[in-house]
Amino acid sequence: MRRGEPIPRIRVGYACIPLGSAALRGPRTTVLRRATAARLRELIAGNIGGLAETLCYNARQGFTLFRISTQFIPFGSHPVNQVPWWEEFAGELHAVGDLARRQGQRLSFHVSNYAVLNSLRQPVVDAALAEIEYQSRALDAMGLDASHRVVAHVGVRRPTPAEARGRFCCAVARLSEGARRRLAIENDEFYWSADAVVALARDLGLPAVFDILHHRVCGGDWRARPTEEILTEVFATWGATGGPPKVHFSSQDPDKRAGAHGEYVNAAELDEFLARASALGRPFDVMFEAKAKDLAVLRAAPALARYGVRVGAGVPAAPV
Repeated sequence: MRRGEPIPRIRVGYACIPLGSAALRGPRTTVLRRATAARLRELIAGNIGGLAETLCYNARQGFTLFRISTQFIPFGSHPVNQVPWWEEFAGELHAVGDLARRQGQRLSFHVSNYAVLNSLRQPVVDAALAEIEYQSRALDAMGLDASHRVVAHVGVRRPTPAEARGRFCCAVARLSEGARRRLAIENDEFYWSADAVVALARDLGLPAVFDILHHRVCGGDWRARPTEEILTEVFATWGATGGPPKVHFSSQDPDKRAGAHGEYVNAAELDEFLARASALGRPFDVMFEAKAKDLAVLRAAPALARYGVRVGAGVPAAPV
């Protein structure tokens, strides 16, 4: 950015499990054979309480973006869970949503790697749709607006990209209106590059999430295109009412396969990315996908501070 230009608002956060507090843990689940209604109710109550505690921790640390684990409601998309949890725990869920709003935290889900919307196997597609519906219902039960998203990958590209694209469109058309309103799609490191995802997002009226590490591995037709040009295309899919655009940031683990997330993020890579993204002058959100979770965000505090983002020590107290 040029000296003197205003810095757009940037929100940062991490996924699923806080590692910076020994008092906190991720959601608890169970195995299928023990998923009785009584056990599920016990776990759901505990997980809702745990999410509230995590949100308070996030607020103290200055994290304003958080991805809820898909295990938040155990077997939330599986037929074994016949508990009407969105009704039985309506008060508790709405209280968590109120807490997130008061603290200015944007919540999201990301469907599991096994949720393939354009699979050649119909049971897999059905399960993926059920997972998106469950996650959307959870956000609805919290009373959160559609800027709180459910993120999914497109899936496979066989037998041909055109056929795979068509199957994805057919699957999305089966979603309820509420679930479709929350859906955002992300580029991956294997099959669906950012250019292909943005084109699909435009056709379906969905927002696209840009993952920088996935792009470095699977660049497609935009492999050599400047980052700020790519982000201009991605950000445009969010329109004026879809909430701030979301990007996923991580650095390569040098000891693992291409596309594997490192423990922390490379500070120089982060600084360069934020400089290019900030130059567009639009608020945006950055989800850290490092293995160290919240600890990776805290270690990046010096780089983030240059863009007006304060995390860790010195963050003003947030409302509770």
